[in-house]
Amino acid sequence: MRFLQMFPVAGLLTAGTVFGSGPQSCPAVDQPPAAACVATAHGLAYADTPEEAETASRALGEASQRYAGIFGRAPIGMLVLSTSLDPVVAKDFAKANDLEFAQVWLPAKAKRAMTERAMRQARFDRARINQALARMSDDDEVTLRHEVGHAMYAAMYWPDATGTLQDRYGTPAPDWMDEAAAIAMEPPESQARHLAAFIDVAKRRPRDVPDLATFLSAEHPVRSAGLARALARGPKSDSGVQMMVSNGQSFPGIETFYGQSLLTALFLTETSGNPQILATISRAVADGLDFDAWLARDGAANNLPSTIGALQPVWHDWLQQQVLRKER
Repeated sequence: MRFLQMFPVAGLLTAGTVFGSGPQSCPAVDQPPAAACVATAHGLAYADTPEEAETASRALGEASQRYAGIFGRAPIGMLVLSTSLDPVVAKDFAKANDLEFAQVWLPAKAKRAMTERAMRQARFDRARINQALARMSDDDEVTLRHEVGHAMYAAMYWPDATGTLQDRYGTPAPDWMDEAAAIAMEPPESQARHLAAFIDVAKRRPRDVPDLATFLSAEHPVRSAGLARALARGPKSDSGVQMMVSNGQSFPGIETFYGQSLLTALFLTETSGNPQILATISRAVADGLDFDAWLARDGAANNLPSTIGALQPVWHDWLQQQVLRKER
C-alpha cells in the first residue's frame, strides 16, 4: 500500500533482540490452565489443543523479543487461550510458578463465534459477516501479541496494580502509553493500518485530532459512556473477554487513538534519539512522576523541550513533515 512507502514502519520502535530465560518445561500439576502446554524461553503457552498452544507460543515469543528491544527486557509469563479460565485463577497459577504475568485470551474458534454473534447483534448481513470471518485468521496472532504487550507492560512497571475497566483502562500509566506499548508488539502491516486510520481522519477532519496536551491526558475511548454501554450489550466469555461491533455508530476518538498513540511514541523516539524512550518515561511514571514533571526534569537530557507547551510545535512540525505530507 502507498502508506508503507510514505512512512517506513518496518523498524518501528525496535532496538535489538534480547532473549528470555523462561521455564524449560511445563509444570506437572493436577489442574493445568488448559490441556495443552508449550514451554519456551519466553514463558508458557496453554490452550485446549497442541496447535493452538503452538500459536500462543509463537505470539508470546514474537511479543517478548519485540518488547525486550523497546524496554530492555521482557517479563516472563504465560498466555492462555481459554473461554472459561478465570483470570484471577490464571494469575494465581502464574505466581505459584514464578511467572510475572498471566494473560487469558480467546481460542480462534471462540473468537470467530463471538465475532459472528456480535455482528448479528449489530444487524450486519450475512455477506459482511462472512467477509469479516474470512479475514480473522490473519489477525489472530496480531491480537495475541497486542494483548501480551499490555500484560508485559503492566507486569514490568505496575505488578501490584489492581482495578477494572470502570476504574481505568489498563495500568496507572497514561492510556496512550499503555496502548503504544501494546501496538508496538504488532507487526508492521498491522501498525500501518492504525497509522493509516489516523492519517485519514487528520487529513479529512483535522479538528477531530486533539492537540498534544489534550491527547497526552486523554482517557482511552473505550472508557466513554457510549462505548462502555455497547460493550456491555455485546457477547462476553466466561473468562472475561468482551466484544462488540460498531454498525455506523460514532465513538469519539476511536478512529484516531490507536494511531496517535503509536505516532506519539514514534515522535518521542525519533526526536529524543533514544530507541528505549518509552522505557525511560514509563519508569519515571511508575516512580510517581507525570509526563509534565518528567519533561521538566529530564526533557533537556533527552533532546526534548521541558514543557508540553514547548513540545506542541515540535510535534506539529514533525507530524506535518513526516506523516501528513502530500503526495507529489
